[in-house]
Amino acid sequence: MNIKKVVILLFLTVFLGLNKSAYATKLPSDVWDYVKANLPQAQQRFDSVIVISDNLMYIPLYPPSDINVDDIKIEYSYPDKTPLSKYPEVVLLNNGYSFLKVTRDKDGNYSLTKKDDLPIKVRLGLMPQDMLTPVGLKMPESLKLTLGDLLIPSKEESSLVLKEGEKEKVRNSYTNAVFKNEFISAQELKNKRTLINPRNSKFIEVYDNTSQNPLYELKLSSMPLKIITSEKSNAALVLYWSGREVEIINLADENTIAKIQIDANASDVVLNKKDNIAYITSQNANTIYLVDLNSMKLTKAIKLDQRPSKIAYCEEDDTIAFFDEFASKIYKMKQQSSQYTVEVLGSAMNISKLLCDETNVYAISRTQNELYVFDKASLKLTNTIETDKKPTDVIRYNNKLFILCSKEGYLDVYDIEEAKLISREQLSKDGFYSKMTFIPNDNNILITGINSKSYLIYNLDTMKLVKKQDSYIDVANIIILNKTQRL
Repeated sequence: MNIKKVVILLFLTVFLGLNKSAYATKLPSDVWDYVKANLPQAQQRFDSVIVISDNLMYIPLYPPSDINVDDIKIEYSYPDKTPLSKYPEVVLLNNGYSFLKVTRDKDGNYSLTKKDDLPIKVRLGLMPQDMLTPVGLKMPESLKLTLGDLLIPSKEESSLVLKEGEKEKVRNSYTNAVFKNEFISAQELKNKRTLINPRNSKFIEVYDNTSQNPLYELKLSSMPLKIITSEKSNAALVLYWSGREVEIINLADENTIAKIQIDANASDVVLNKKDNIAYITSQNANTIYLVDLNSMKLTKAIKLDQRPSKIAYCEEDDTIAFFDEFASKIYKMKQQSSQYTVEVLGSAMNISKLLCDETNVYAISRTQNELYVFDKASLKLTNTIETDKKPTDVIRYNNKLFILCSKEGYLDVYDIEEAKLISREQLSKDGFYSKMTFIPNDNNILITGINSKSYLIYNLDTMKLVKKQDSYIDVANIIILNKTQRL
């Protein structure tokens, strides 16, 4: 090794030990403004990786120290003189920041540029040290020092996808009894991808409209209680029936981003889509946990005198409603500066689900067969509506509540402005339909249940049943995504 290479290597070693800026989770505002000006469709991920599409992104390299410049420009690009808008493989800005294009082929393999003689300013850069490293990333030797302490996971060690050889080892008697887990897709699910967690199973079956059999299966840590997804972060957050842990899964690579420890098992979760914050209740810990799905970290644990279970969030006024089943009371919670105030709204029993808007909190009782409407301003119960038997789920669409009553398969429609039921339709007598799921970019919902071997499609605008479709799988949790959102 010649003297020049030794000097460079020593400098890089010292640099990697001292460089702290690459631990930042967001790019400097002027750098990000430059990127957005040239790539308007770009999104900055929680770890500062720049996402253009499912198959294209840029990894930023942080310089040893920022250089102050009046006007950010490209100092070097490969291929030569390629503007950022044309997606060059490598970009070096005049303030020291670099971007490396990451591409993914049809087999899901990630790679960087193969060019090995890049400028020293690029090779001195450091990848974000909290970065979710692409699985099996291929990169030239000259750039491997930019990894710092990061490790490149292999598909075998990081993927949640169940291998063919493992499937028979983990099958239980229930899974074998579910008619091969066939999900027969309807026309309304064209260009969608559906994740189904069968009842009593710790696996997720992934389907599209090309086959009745799953494309592949994901193995989870345990049997999930509830799964929600964040479109902003392309991630799924999983609560488990047992265990003091919340898991966040990357939907791009089917691997685990983070495992977050909590004080007791979780009870429920709701997503604040505006800020990309998940609110998780734990009645055994008397706590509501805030998990930031931008940074993938637990940011706050709100200790309460109450024992919160069911939870709802209102984006219009940033309030939370929760149910304490031990006290049989519903509460409103609002942040005031750094503190949270909790006020009781009223009594209720056996609440299946909560919803709230700017004015009211809505709760359905599965044993009392009633819808309760609480006014958030006066903290009083303002309306009680008798529903059909055993209401288990409710969604809000425009100015209406759609209430799924599971015992005999009825759907009740409550008009919020008129404050009364305006429709009651029996959808199906067969099975126990208990969950409604919005179909993305559509005015239809999917209604699923257990022991039914079918699902229903219902139109929210016409308030009519569209279709009953045979499908041999009992659904515990279901997520529907646009097909462009790869899993």
